[in-house]
Amino acid sequence: MEEAFNRAIWEERLIGQAWTKDSIYENLEALCDLGGRFAGTPGEAAARAWLAERFHAIGLSNVHLEWYDYKAWERGPCQAEMVFPARHPLASALALVYAPPTSPSGLEAKVIDVKHGSATEFDAHANEIPGNIVLADSGTPYGYRRRIHRREKYMRAVKMGAAGFIFSNHLPGQLAPTGSLQPGQEAEIPAIGISKEDGFFLCRNARRGEVRVNMQIDSRTYPARAAHVVGEIPAAEMAPHILIGAHYDGHDLAESAMDNGSGIALLLALAELFAPLAGKLRYPLRFVALATEELGLVGSTQYVDNHRHEINDIALMINLDSGVQGGVGGFLYNGFPELAETMQQVIAEMHYPLILSPRIISASDNMPFVLAGVPALNPFRRDLTISAGRGYGHTIADTLDKVEERDLRENVMVIAQVLLRLALWPGQIAQHLGPELLMDILRQQNLEESLRLRQIWPDFGAADETT
Repeated sequence: MEEAFNRAIWEERLIGQAWTKDSIYENLEALCDLGGRFAGTPGEAAARAWLAERFHAIGLSNVHLEWYDYKAWERGPCQAEMVFPARHPLASALALVYAPPTSPSGLEAKVIDVKHGSATEFDAHANEIPGNIVLADSGTPYGYRRRIHRREKYMRAVKMGAAGFIFSNHLPGQLAPTGSLQPGQEAEIPAIGISKEDGFFLCRNARRGEVRVNMQIDSRTYPARAAHVVGEIPAAEMAPHILIGAHYDGHDLAESAMDNGSGIALLLALAELFAPLAGKLRYPLRFVALATEELGLVGSTQYVDNHRHEINDIALMINLDSGVQGGVGGFLYNGFPELAETMQQVIAEMHYPLILSPRIISASDNMPFVLAGVPALNPFRRDLTISAGRGYGHTIADTLDKVEERDLRENVMVIAQVLLRLALWPGQIAQHLGPELLMDILRQQNLEESLRLRQIWPDFGAADETT
């Protein structure tokens, strides 16, 4: 009876502070003032130092940096132009992350439009693709079971012999999308992002006959170092910990306010709310501001690899990545059946309208943990649909005005209630998954081909030898 009473008091306090603490939005403003925080830039380094300072000020224990080596990428000038049947500049063009440089004269070839870039649409142009430039938009065909990721479309183009790749936004607004082509390494063929408007222009002309484009990219890939920022809240007893993660790096086009300044704002708010509960929770909490997510989950992959010896000590990973628009609609439990059962009880106790979905998000920092068998949760926004894509994310429009303070506060309120219940959970939150069951779940969600194309399908054979 006393435990339930105490939890009720803590819950009221968490909810009240979620709605009244000014630091929630102030932290987001401070982060956005540092710019896009693209990996390898002064903005990223400033964010790292600022986060370590905030962790100390909040009162987290064992605050430290976890350094690792990676390959950084630097964007140089980029130009693209339709050169046949007439000359027309593609003014929105920008190089995609890890795109290799072209020769000074550029890459010129015929454009092959594969529309949304599904396997069927690629196969329909198999004979035309070799030696030419593939054009695919960022959308997903209606009724498709999952979103087709940019890297999946790019790698199809590479494997089918394309000389170049153009990635067109499927949403209007003169917004060219960026994003990585390979996880942590220079990609195979030159690639650019363009706006929907420029993409529509190319498609319209391609329907009439041959269209040729010249693209010029200046870029470089070089060795660098990055670091995660880590802080902890100890529990009453030694136990596997709950890891709450959010990536602090963004892109170099804007402030990266949504993706993922908003996630870091949530991470800091939760850390501040739960810091006074040190020694009172059943599960310790580890807060990790992850680096280099936008380079293809490089940082979270490195974190899992570096903590492989203690992977069973991670009871749960909660990933906060661009989930604030319109408030929390529910949680993705990434196919872990026991996690679904736990969350059903949590939601029933909260009496709050939340949806549970088994869907696996394969292009965010939860994924390396999932592939290691660690149960993972992703809060998602109310209006999450496959066809919506990233919205303003990965474009010059990912700015502070896109994040509503009320949405931030509601997210903190809801996630804090869920985290409190999980941190006090009387038993195991969820079992880790072994390779065989994990493989079945990935295949049920139609992910094997995508993960293989993106070069992140795990070596289950090696895993089998250790179990």
